[in-house]
Amino acid sequence: MRRTLAPPNTPIDKIVTIQKFDFDGKLKILRGYSGSGFQVNDEFVSGSVILYPREVHSCPISEESEITNQLLEPHLKFLRPDMMLIGVGHNPQHLYQPLRDYAHKQGVGIDIMSTPSACRTWNVLLSEGRQVVACLLPVS
Repeated sequence: MRRTLAPPNTPIDKIVTIQKFDFDGKLKILRGYSGSGFQVNDEFVSGSVILYPREVHSCPISEESEITNQLLEPHLKFLRPDMMLIGVGHNPQHLYQPLRDYAHKQGVGIDIMSTPSACRTWNVLLSEGRQVVACLLPVS
């Protein structure tokens, strides 16, 4: 995973509009996304990511078909979130029933959606103080 401090005028294909809310400065706010990565706070992170409220992890996948129970399991066990967001890039074309069944067995809500929708939802859930994990693929 390559992280860089984004210059003020770094072009990003899409920008996430967020409302102002009070946070401790450590929360990982999504400020933008593109086909190559994500603007998390003031850093651009290349490729797919797994986000915790205060951490960013690289995600070694590039295709939605690579999102598996085995990929998600360590993150669900470590953080014990009440919600998991999956951003598959484009609008989901499948029901992803095995992932939904796995999350249900773990007692975690799961929402699978386009990456732009997942980015917006992430920021809303953070602003509510929710314990959430997100797996996001760049916008295709």
